[in-house]
Parts: sequence; structure tokens; C-alpha cells
Amino acid sequence: MPGTFAPLARLYPRILIYPALLLSLVLLLACGADNAAPPVAEPVAPPVAAPTAAPTPAPPVPTAALAPTAAPTAAPPSTPTRRSSTQHRFIEVPDTPTPAPATATPEPEPEPTATPEPELMPAATPEPDPAATLEPTPAATLTPAATPAPTPALAPAERDRAALTALYNATDGPNWSNNGQWLSDNPLSEWAGVTTDESGQVAYLTLANNGLSGELPAELGDLAGLLELTLYGNQLTGELPAELGRLTNLTVLSLSDNQLTGELPAALGDLTGLLRLYIANNQLTGEIPPELGKLSNLIGLGINHNQLSGAIPVELGGLSSLQTLWLHSNQLTGAIPPTLGNLSALTSLNLGDNQLSEAIPPTLGNLSRLEGLWLYSNQLTGKIPAELGNLSNLTGLGINDNQLTGELPAELGNLTNLQGAWLGGSNELTGCIPSSIQAAAMEGDSGGLPAC
Repeated sequence: MPGTFAPLARLYPRILIYPALLLSLVLLLACGADNAAPPVAEPVAPPVAAPTAAPTPAPPVPTAALAPTAAPTAAPPSTPTRRSSTQHRFIEVPDTPTPAPATATPEPEPEPTATPEPELMPAATPEPDPAATLEPTPAATLTPAATPAPTPALAPAERDRAALTALYNATDGPNWSNNGQWLSDNPLSEWAGVTTDESGQVAYLTLANNGLSGELPAELGDLAGLLELTLYGNQLTGELPAELGRLTNLTVLSLSDNQLTGELPAALGDLTGLLRLYIANNQLTGEIPPELGKLSNLIGLGINHNQLSGAIPVELGGLSSLQTLWLHSNQLTGAIPPTLGNLSALTSLNLGDNQLSEAIPPTLGNLSRLEGLWLYSNQLTGKIPAELGNLSNLTGLGINDNQLTGELPAELGNLTNLQGAWLGGSNELTGCIPSSIQAAAMEGDSGGLPAC
């Protein structure tokens, strides 16, 4: 008997280690189920009796038995025939079955969760790309918007040619009295009434009494080098274009004796180099723009014989270079501004035939260079100021047809250069005429006053 069970006794240590290995395998499978090898059938434990306190042999014995790396094979049949029906399948396990591999195996699991993060990065990167592409887009759209600005890429002479062509077409050029060479390819200097400077720009445009009709075109404001615009004595109609205010080099603007209507453009006040402004004998309406007071170089201002209304702007008293101020034959109202007494260069002042009222300002006696003072046909009241006796250069005095009262000042006797004096009409003057101006009064209108 002892010899019969000896092999079985040697087999027990191997059988007892299997449950321990199986337990370790279960733990491994539980922790690393995602990365574990395909499931293996659980080894069938042999029916053994309750474990006895048999000594566990040294580990090398089972290790040597498990050395083969091949797939699990059936265990060799045991010697006892009564247990030969039970087969055992062995699974290769590491020499030291510790849980470290099991815990190390799931560690790569966070890595797959990190992989989506770079996948999101491309989704985020396109976001700045459209923004970056949109930024240059406005810049590109603004560039064409600024491109039309250089439209006046025309040479000055070509620009002037276009402006003159517009004038020809707008004022019935084919029926002008003289339209020689107009609209031809010849130099502008050969066009009738056109004078150019050395650069070929129009400097003088003189078409007076030439049969122009129709309205002045706004393109006239493109004649940047124009010095004189003389169009009086035609049949021009319509309003004055405000674009004339762009002719900053203009020195003479003469549009008298036409049929112009509308108001005087305030833009004329921008012609600071203007010397003479004559728009008399038209049908202009509205008030005199106070902006005309900025024309500090103005020598002559004639806007008489229109239908201008309102008060005379006090700003006109700042035209220190003014020599001629003709505002007569309009519908001006209010008082004569005392500031006109500051026009020290003035030689001729004509405010007659309006609806001016109140008294004659004594400041007019400061106009020592004045040669003609015309205040006739208004509604002036009060006495004649004695300061008018200071106008020693006066040759003509017209204060008739007002509502002046009082005694004729004896100081008027100082006007020894007076050649004509109009004192009567609707005035109610008293006194006598000084002998020094009696001849002048007789030449004009003494108002029935006797000689002193």
C-alpha cells in the first residue's frame, strides 16, 4: 500500500497550488477584463478531501512542471486508476503571479480617453482661421472704396476741357455769338474767349455779351486755375452754383446783366482772393450772406438792381479794402450799419432805392476818401448829421426822397468839391443852403431851400 500511493503523495503539492493560481487568475481577469486574453475554461478542481496540513513543497517543483510555453495541455494521467478519469488542464502563469501585471495592464486605459483631446484640437483650430480670413476682407473692401477718389486722375488741362464742354452744352453753345474752336481738339487757348496759363489751365474765361442762355453748370467749379470769370450781358438763368466757391484763385466774378435767380450762395465767402464781385441787374432774392464779410481783399462789390431783402450785414464793415459798395435798387430794410464807417478805402457808397429806415449814422463822416454818397429813395428819418461835412472829397450827394427833418447843417458848406447835391423830394428840411454848395444844389435838387 505505501508503495501504491507514493506517486499520489507526490502529486498533491501540485494539486494544492492550483487553487492559488486559479484565484490569482480570477483577479487578473476581473481587473483587466478589457485587455485579457480570450476566456479560458476554468480548470476543474479534482475532488479532494479537506486540505491537510501537508507541507508545501518548494516553488521550483511546480515551476519546472509549468515550463512549457505551448498551449495548455492535458495533465499526465495519475497513477491511481480510480482517478484516471479526471483530467486537468493547466494554464501557463508567470513565475511570480503578483497583481502588478493586472494593475499595470489597465494603466493604458486613460490613454484612449486622452486621444479624443487631440481630435478636438482640429475642431478648435478652424475657429481662428475664419476670423483670420475675415480680418483682411474688410481691408480689401475698403481699398476699392478709396480707389474712386483718384477719379480726377485727369490732367488739369483735360479737366478744364471737360468743364468748358459742360458750359458749352448747358448754355446753348451752338447758338453763341462766337464759339470758334469750341469742342475741337485744338488747345484750349484757341477756343474763343479762353486764355490759358503756361501749364495749359484756363486762367481767363471771357464770354460777355455772347448769347449764352441756360443755367451755369456746377462743373465751372473745376476750373481750379481760373482767375477771371466774365459772363455779363447774357441770358443766363437759374441759380448760381455753390461750386463757384471752389474757385479759390478767382479775382474777378462778373455776372451782371443776366436773368439769374435764387439766393447768393454763402460759398462765395470762400473766394478770399476775390477783388471784384459784380452780379448786378439780375433777379436775385433772399438776404445778403454775411459770409461776404470774409472777402478781405474785395475792392468792388456790386449786387445792385436785384430783389435782395433783409438788413445790410454788419460784417460788410470789415471789408477794409473795399472801394465801391453798390447795394441800391433792392428791397433792403433796417438801419444803415454804423460799421460801414470803417470802410476807410471806400470811394463810392450807393444804398439808394431801398427801404432803409432810421437815421443816417454819423460814422459815415469817417469815410474821408468818399466821392459819392447816395442814400436817396429810402425811409430815413431824423436830421442830417453834421459829420457829413468832413467828406471833403465828396463830389456827389443824394439824400433826396426820404423823411429827413431839421435844419440843413452849416458844416455841409465844407464840401467845396461837391458838384451835385440832391436834397429835396419828400424831405422836410429847413434852413438855407451854404453859398459854397449852392451851385451844386442848383445842379441837383435844392429842395426849395434858399441860399444863405
